[in-house]
Amino acid sequence: MALAVGLTMTACSDFLDKEPLDQGTDAIAFKNPTQFEQAANRLYSFGAKWDVKFEQNLDISGIGGNGGGAAGESHGAWGFGGHRECNILLEKAAAYAGPLDQMTADNPIAASVGTAYFFRAWHHFNQLRTFGGVPIIDHVVDVADEVVYGKRNSRYEVADFIIKDLKRAAELLPPKTKIPGMDNRGKLCREGAQGFLARVALYEATWEKYTPSIGLDLDGDGETVGAGKNKPEGYPSINELFSLARDMSKAVIEEAERGTFALWDECSDTGLSYYYLFNLDDGNGNLANYKGVGKNTNKEFIINNPYDFANKPGKNNLCYTVTTGQSTNISAWFGETFVCSNGLPIFMSTSASWDDVYPNPEFGGYDTFEGEFENRDMRFIGCITLPYHVNWTGSTEYGEPLTKTGQPYPTPLFPAPSNKYDPMDPANQSKNGVYNPMLGVNSTHNGYGCRKYLIEGAGRPTNTESPDWPILRLAEVHCIYAEAVCELGNGAISDDDLNFSINKNRKRAKVAPLTNALIAGKFDARWFNFATGSYECHAMTMLDEIRRERTCELFAENFRLDDLKRWGIAHINLTGRKLGRRVLGTAYTNPANTVNGPASVANYFGEPCYNPDTRPLQYGLASEDPSDPNYGRPVATLAGNCFWAPRDYLDAVPLGQIRLNPNLTQNPGW
Repeated sequence: MALAVGLTMTACSDFLDKEPLDQGTDAIAFKNPTQFEQAANRLYSFGAKWDVKFEQNLDISGIGGNGGGAAGESHGAWGFGGHRECNILLEKAAAYAGPLDQMTADNPIAASVGTAYFFRAWHHFNQLRTFGGVPIIDHVVDVADEVVYGKRNSRYEVADFIIKDLKRAAELLPPKTKIPGMDNRGKLCREGAQGFLARVALYEATWEKYTPSIGLDLDGDGETVGAGKNKPEGYPSINELFSLARDMSKAVIEEAERGTFALWDECSDTGLSYYYLFNLDDGNGNLANYKGVGKNTNKEFIINNPYDFANKPGKNNLCYTVTTGQSTNISAWFGETFVCSNGLPIFMSTSASWDDVYPNPEFGGYDTFEGEFENRDMRFIGCITLPYHVNWTGSTEYGEPLTKTGQPYPTPLFPAPSNKYDPMDPANQSKNGVYNPMLGVNSTHNGYGCRKYLIEGAGRPTNTESPDWPILRLAEVHCIYAEAVCELGNGAISDDDLNFSINKNRKRAKVAPLTNALIAGKFDARWFNFATGSYECHAMTMLDEIRRERTCELFAENFRLDDLKRWGIAHINLTGRKLGRRVLGTAYTNPANTVNGPASVANYFGEPCYNPDTRPLQYGLASEDPSDPNYGRPVATLAGNCFWAPRDYLDAVPLGQIRLNPNLTQNPGW
């Protein structure tokens, strides 16, 4: 019984567990609008929560090794309990109110029906992203249903089904202006359905445009392999999908311009708004940031999974995980991708020749540990631990918590110069000691760390951190619009469209607007060619810059792997040699900079911060030739450790399900 497996789901209401119903949607009577709302509340299961380990082992975080696995017996995404819950509500709604295609938004159960359409699309889209084509579950299935032992629908049939469900959801859900109040902040609204539809349309348009070039037919014939190529009548073209993404994102942005939504920028004085957006956790008197503002100031999250310290704690050990460096990382390549405040890369060129390279005049260089962080995109600066700062943290074993407003960072203490560890030095007795960075034994120097999602306040004991988790936020909608418009323009986009969309994100990050004039005739001289494993000079294009902007805005939010796949570059970016941060010709090799760290590195006091004799790099240096673009960089990842292949664009259909239903075909390459 292939589809019968997993036809149950954990009970969950939409926001703060307002309507706990232990026996499932089947147990609800569906005799009045209140009961339909109770059933709709139960559908809120995004399968997404705070996970600070999102996007580990990718190009933006650093790769140790990947790929090469075998198809599994089971898979967490091959389950249909959520689909069933939605279909129960929809069938009950038709019996209660008549044909659903005739329902209008003023019907008392319209919002509940819209919620069911949204989540049915949500569950199918998660499977589309994972497997491609899957069985479409558009009704309540029992074990005798023909779909249980049927074939997979093609990805095009599934995408068409998702789009139609989301269009219907947008018609029936109320606008955000009709759902006021903090208690309703997790409730679905019309703009949420529009924004999610824009995400789906952009995803599918780019997938269909770019993945045919990867060297593997991911659709298959649908008979012996894959889910096939069948397209339903009236299926949209690639440009029609881009147009849908543009139009839906535009509608949301226009609503934002009327004041319904807004980028959160309460900490604009320091440029730290982006960082603090993700740790708004002020319940029960906790201090979430140096401004003392909380969740009630956040109009950026269009769809979110709300948490509350008292009623629905997050139960994720965010503080400890981030503070101890176990969360996602910002890789060397990705860190250097963030532009300077003038909107341009850290190194540029007037041609494709390395002879014409020059540093961005705003870039602080490598002569000091601090230099490369000067005048940079604040999304980068805010989310790393700078060499001259320490962080507030709720994990008091490793630092001090934020207890008063007005100070975005603790006051650092610097030890007195010494070739010996002095336990009496105030810096060595403090959690706020700041020391010269050092490269340890077998380092690859492939990262800047990451403090995104760090909860700073003192009122959050372990596993009680409870910021809201963003499912869809306005900044993503800006990115969707810009990318869709640029694709429709064959790589061109007007300055007006850039100002309407991603330049709003850049303004918060203290970065100059992206314009056509800004990048005209310029080359990015820190462009990493993932196909060759080397840096090169690359002519700047609008599509590249829009993709850069998306990557910098949405990192560690679980978008990157999908983006690499839909752009048709995952098999390139996730394989081959990777390089770390430059070591030679930097502050690390200045003899005046010696190790003066805490007791854990006492044995190295007085040594250079980089000592290849006592602390060699794991894989050595890529080049010691100053004229080489890869000069002074450690090899961070060996090409021989990466086995990510074109087949990995889609996961394998679980072998256990294929045995239960022989009509299920396996995905290509598995």
